[in-house]
Amino acid sequence: MSLTRGHSCVLCQHRKVRCDQQKPCSNCIRAQAECKVVAPQPVRRRKKKLHERDLIERLKKYEALMTQHGINFDSAGEVEDEATEFETDTGQPKTCPKSSIQDRGPQNKDSASKWFAYDEYRTTYDLLQNLGDEEVDAPPIHHAFDKMFPNDTDSFPFGVSGSQPRITHLHPSAIQIFQLWQIYISNVNPLLKISHIPTLQTQIVGAGADLSKVSKSLEALMFNIYLIAVKSMTNEETQATFGESKALMLRRFSEASQQALINASFMRSNDLMVLQAYFLYLHSSGRNIDPRTLFCLIGIAVHMATRLGIYRDGAQFGLSPFETEQRRRLWWQLAALDKRMAEMTGSAITALSSSGSDCQLPLNINDADLHQHSGDLPKSSTGPTEMLFCLTRIELLIATDSTSVRPNSTAIKNPHNHSNSAASPDTSTGEGCRPSSNDLDKYCSYIESVYLKHCDPKIPVQHLTLLATRSALCKLRVVEFMCRGIPTSSLNSRERDALFLAGIEMLEYDDEIYTTESLRGFLWYTQIQGPLPGYIFAVSDLRQRTTGELCERAWRAMCENHEHRNFVRNIGNPTHVAFMHATLRAWDAREEAELRLGRSIEPPSLVALHRKTTADMKASQRGHQFGENQGHESQPRSQSPGPGRMDQASEAVIDDNLAMPILSAADIYGSAFGNYDQTNWAYLMQPEVLGGFLSGSASDFPQGGGF
Repeated sequence: MSLTRGHSCVLCQHRKVRCDQQKPCSNCIRAQAECKVVAPQPVRRRKKKLHERDLIERLKKYEALMTQHGINFDSAGEVEDEATEFETDTGQPKTCPKSSIQDRGPQNKDSASKWFAYDEYRTTYDLLQNLGDEEVDAPPIHHAFDKMFPNDTDSFPFGVSGSQPRITHLHPSAIQIFQLWQIYISNVNPLLKISHIPTLQTQIVGAGADLSKVSKSLEALMFNIYLIAVKSMTNEETQATFGESKALMLRRFSEASQQALINASFMRSNDLMVLQAYFLYLHSSGRNIDPRTLFCLIGIAVHMATRLGIYRDGAQFGLSPFETEQRRRLWWQLAALDKRMAEMTGSAITALSSSGSDCQLPLNINDADLHQHSGDLPKSSTGPTEMLFCLTRIELLIATDSTSVRPNSTAIKNPHNHSNSAASPDTSTGEGCRPSSNDLDKYCSYIESVYLKHCDPKIPVQHLTLLATRSALCKLRVVEFMCRGIPTSSLNSRERDALFLAGIEMLEYDDEIYTTESLRGFLWYTQIQGPLPGYIFAVSDLRQRTTGELCERAWRAMCENHEHRNFVRNIGNPTHVAFMHATLRAWDAREEAELRLGRSIEPPSLVALHRKTTADMKASQRGHQFGENQGHESQPRSQSPGPGRMDQASEAVIDDNLAMPILSAADIYGSAFGNYDQTNWAYLMQPEVLGGFLSGSASDFPQGGGF
């Protein structure tokens, strides 16, 4: 006899399958089990919500009692009613993250749903685990989202279709896959180190044997490896190796990479490999996307990382040493890219400042020391390893962090006091104790003794580590002074010479990177880095420093770096216009000084170029103004000042006495050097301003980016 009940039997509830609500049900019949029915608990009646008048009466009563007993409080009339702000449409208060959430680990050991940032998500997850009627593999909340948004194809922010077609045919040939993989190992991996090469190489070789069986996650990573490998090459190299232009290959692999990420549902994926693929895509797009847009796209990656929990150190949660180290490497590289784009766009909010990260530094080890199934982390090496370049960049990232938040107080303030630190220098000499970056002399000595003294210039990546890190240390010195907002005339000659020398060396180190043949494969990484502060400081001080050895050296450094970075192609950019005006004023001052000494001097090619460009721009401006006057004689012209005007740009960026009224350490280097509120980076941090100082030949690197 069939009898409907209106609710599921015990067995169906336990198995989380749909019950046909018959007596007995079909599932129990198939299982040959007794069909038991337990009546559901009666619905608990909610307490009647108090009316606003009752609440006010109670509140007044409590305030009177508190006043009677001398307890200080904020009156209801003095503060806004925050209850409404935190109330949902159903009248239930929202939960908010607790301050102690970072101090505890996740409560669920399920590997697919291990990381929860807020109690609200944790509580909702536990409740939904027991309410489903169907057997599903996805976590309940994710499954609900899939049902609610069936047409969400992750097509944003890409320009390709939101559909998910197969892209197997877009892979290069097996030989080209191997060639691109080797280029990635040579040009990209030493600088990013987000991939464990021995493990990934096995996967790629296997995928090349049958591309039709490649997982979507691995396919997304492979296409982005192709993309960034081509990005690291010159047009001549792509023509010689693949018989195609770099621009054509970039266009093809960029579209394929976007489609591969969409196919992998990259914004919803829980796979670390997909996040690695998206990170490579962001790095590959650094020169092709407006920095403001790229900063937002990086924000997607940061939120993906926090959702996956990689901002938390995996060692706290029982993850394998291999996975823990992979997560550390990816998090710090993502934080570094996010910080760079924050500097370029003027944002004070970064991944480090907003995430409350406690992720420790990656270990100073080679990939060969890290094994996928090892139960213990290897000890950090005391000498140079494959991680040396990455660790120096992380050190500089930490030193210039604009907030007091540190990823792990023990690991960051003194990362060399335990076996899992980035390096293990001789602590008896004091080399292992990181000094405050407020003391630049000690900080620079620390970096030199812990990292740079181990570098061998004969090894390309270690040579790059030497040059790039020393250039960055010079940048710290220059920017620290520029942000004080004081003139160089207030310094004694020794201090002024030291700062001027730091600006020169910043340009010289950068120029050596561009002129060293063995570093050619690493130039792609330098495209969003640059010695802008060195230019500003040098050209400003050269108005007063008109003779001498340092003067000669500064002019030589500026001219050579300007040529090798190919700044000529962006010569109409507002920042470049400002630089041109300041350069010409500095050279005029030098010519006058030489004439007073009875000597004449031949202007360098940089000055000759700037004179010609300035004359052409003035002639063009006069012609434009004449045309406007002829066509609009009766209409008054707007005099709105803009950053593109040559006179205003030059005067705004570079002050004659180097007071630097618009520079602020808080925006570019944070509070590590003090709180300099007198100055403001707002103008220089505009992408359209910074773009003029980004290098690369016009044929090899599309425009975009900044210093």
